[in-house]
Amino acid sequence: MTFERVDEVKRIQIATVDQTLDGYAAKIVKAWGQVDPCLVDIAGFDPADRMADGQHPLEAFFSEAWSVGLAAVPVTGPDRDRAQVEAVRQAISGRPLGAAIRLRGPMLTRTEDLEDSLAMLLDQIGKEPPDVDLLLDFGELTATRVAETAAAVPRAIQALPEVDRWRSLVLCTGGYPTELGSVVGRDETKELPRRDWQLWQDLVSAQRDLPRLPSFGDYGIARADWLSPFDPTEMSISAKIVYTSGENWVVVKGKKLTADPLQFHDLARRLRFHPKFLPSKHCSSEPKIIRCAEDVGGPGNLRVWMTIGTRHHLEVVTRQLASLA
Repeated sequence: MTFERVDEVKRIQIATVDQTLDGYAAKIVKAWGQVDPCLVDIAGFDPADRMADGQHPLEAFFSEAWSVGLAAVPVTGPDRDRAQVEAVRQAISGRPLGAAIRLRGPMLTRTEDLEDSLAMLLDQIGKEPPDVDLLLDFGELTATRVAETAAAVPRAIQALPEVDRWRSLVLCTGGYPTELGSVVGRDETKELPRRDWQLWQDLVSAQRDLPRLPSFGDYGIARADWLSPFDPTEMSISAKIVYTSGENWVVVKGKKLTADPLQFHDLARRLRFHPKFLPSKHCSSEPKIIRCAEDVGGPGNLRVWMTIGTRHHLEVVTRQLASLA
């Protein structure tokens, strides 16, 4: 769904499912490559949505994914509708990449039904744990939820059936704030704690007699909630650059984007001279930030800076995990 305001008239354009998914797999290949498997969760559609030819969106996406060489693994879960689960079964039938199961919400806190739910789902998709990646997704991790989540994670892992047999076990939380405007003001530079990274480190350090330690997963520099469509013509969107550094994010925020589209040059300068800014040889993101700070090239836009920040985040996390290993 896209919105455009011309004078006092608002135009709303709703994309069809076909338009939304057309070429999407090829875009992932361009960003991700063809070699490394990636988990793809086709979420956000209404359960009743279908392609123009009647095909389920998940089947359509994975058909295109494999035609362009994307090593995509479909994600399902006990909370998905029957048609989605069947679409996963059809998509993985006869293919070697297996599937992934995302557990979230009440399933992770009321664990008495966990074993039966997983057994039923495995039967429905026709796979065994060694062919399945298991994601424990606790969602947004606010300051008030840290202690609660830290206590819930060990309980959930201990309740998992055949915990050593799953192809992978991943703990996923999102520490980036849902409402950034409530914690970082206009024209402010602020460090925010990466609570997701801290939670996982504490879990691994303590171990707590866990039968299996989960791998680390997060939402990067994006909010963890499943965001519903919103109308940007009714929102005041500010320019910002998010930069991952050790235990924190450095958020450099400007003013309303429509007031000054060129302000990313100034934001980049503020970030470049921040104490947490890394050397230019760290990864490909630092030289781009420096060039923008020196007014070389255009200022970019929110999408460009989300891409730069995400690539930098992945590099930082990869190095952190490698150093622990």
